[in-house]
Amino acid sequence: MRLRTGTMSGSGRILGAGVLLGADRVITCAHVILDADTRQWPERVRVEFPLLQGLSRNESRTATVLDGHRLRAFGKDQGDLAVLLLDRAAPVPSPAKFHRVLDYHGAPVRISGFPERHSGGWWVSGSCLGPGGHGDERVVIVPDPGQRITGGFSGAGVVESGTGRLLGIVVQAEKQDREAYMIPAATIAKYLPDIGSSYVTGPQVIPPDYVVSPHTTHTARPHGLQRQVTRWLHGGSHGWDVELLHIPQSDHTARQALAVVLNMADREQSPPLSTESAALSGAPDLSAAGVEPKVGSISLVIDVAGTSLKDPEQPATREALAALRDRLDALSGRGARPAVAVLGADRSTTSPAAGVRILRDLRDSGARLLLELRGGNHEFVREVARELLPDDRPRRWLDRLCARVDELAAAERRARDAYAQLEPRVVQPPRPGDHAPLAQIWVLELDRELREREEELSAAAVPQETAGWPLLERLSVAEQAVETHLLRAERVERTLKDMLGRHRELCGRLNAAQSALVRRGLGEDRAAVGPFTEAQRLLMVDPCPLPDAERAVEKFEREVRRLRRQDEERRGEEGFQ
Repeated sequence: MRLRTGTMSGSGRILGAGVLLGADRVITCAHVILDADTRQWPERVRVEFPLLQGLSRNESRTATVLDGHRLRAFGKDQGDLAVLLLDRAAPVPSPAKFHRVLDYHGAPVRISGFPERHSGGWWVSGSCLGPGGHGDERVVIVPDPGQRITGGFSGAGVVESGTGRLLGIVVQAEKQDREAYMIPAATIAKYLPDIGSSYVTGPQVIPPDYVVSPHTTHTARPHGLQRQVTRWLHGGSHGWDVELLHIPQSDHTARQALAVVLNMADREQSPPLSTESAALSGAPDLSAAGVEPKVGSISLVIDVAGTSLKDPEQPATREALAALRDRLDALSGRGARPAVAVLGADRSTTSPAAGVRILRDLRDSGARLLLELRGGNHEFVREVARELLPDDRPRRWLDRLCARVDELAAAERRARDAYAQLEPRVVQPPRPGDHAPLAQIWVLELDRELREREEELSAAAVPQETAGWPLLERLSVAEQAVETHLLRAERVERTLKDMLGRHRELCGRLNAAQSALVRRGLGEDRAAVGPFTEAQRLLMVDPCPLPDAERAVEKFEREVRRLRRQDEERRGEEGFQ
């Protein structure tokens, strides 16, 4: 669809493009129709149908912005959507529906827009790169050589070549037209739920049972496993291609924490500005805690507990696995590694050997796997160790755990140093923890058990490939606990250092105000002595609440300003005389 200003066909300036949904709705970008000068929504927009054959060139409709369907761009490249309602049905209803794609890397696309000098329509081809924009809610598109995506393409549908599936709409072009950005189907469904329910197809990344409210994500307390999962999502040297996460069946807190971090990584479920909102609301800052997965970094989450991995009984799981295999085939040889979380992996009805073979095939096809285990199925863990993990995984995991324990010890030591400086001055500063010694004992015990196991197998001339499998679940639980203690230690350290800095700032303000009085010869003024003495006592003599000390310093500063004004007025009068 071509969008113009005004209400008469053929008149007015071309604004951009849109996609017709059904008979009377057109989705586009908010910036396409917003007035560039006033930033106001238009009363009317002209919608034209230049690509529909057999119609009069003047065939058009008038449209208004649909109530509840206008979202300006905000935050870090987020939002920027609007839906128009036609005054009467389009000449031909549209069958178009957006389609969620599990991983956009390498998807070939075609786009029809209305750039300057090609107002009748112009096709551009290119390919998707993956998440893009500061908010990561968008997808980067690179035009093919010699082609450009410019003004006039905003709001245009992005169609996957070959399949004809509608993946999203163009939202902006950058870098001298060498790149553009698309708002994908999942992001559209996130901001416009009714459009998502009616006009978006394809498997959802997050199963409905694992969807949490934006409020839950905003106010979630940081949990150790969330940082583990975040590192895995970020990939690279931070996480292995196959990670194990053991969460006992009864640990509902950990399972909720896992749901929160997976929701944050999904385009459709991630709350707007989640980490910033957490800080503003006074909740624990997930960003400061290192829990900030990129939006769009999780490709698929499937829960296989109680169902077959080979042929799942649940239609949604069956569809998701089929879509994943199709996508892996399409990505073959392109270097993309979709991140797939398999929940309840050890509770599938498929036999351990058969289930692990299916997981191995997914890994070998290019998927990165997070396997959530719930305990009890030792044969499944043995098969995972044999088929999916390198022989030295237990030793490498122990080394990784040891490094995190060292970080925990250092954080608690720094917190104790800050506490020692602050405790004589401030009432009830947060007390540092002392969990590192116990964590170090865990590491030593796990190391001893692993060595004994390796020595036993070596003496029996048995292959070492499954030497450490009995420790895998314990390593996971220990790492979660250490990460949780480390998060708390870092939070206490930040709080103590902030309080210490605030105390030092108040001391500096008190001294600066007193020095200003002394320079004027007013250091012994009776009106200032009392407030100064009280502020000094609170800061230097007895432990006190910092707010009380701050109020005392502010009171003295006000008195200093009053005395300085009086002194300046007196000197002015003397000079006049």
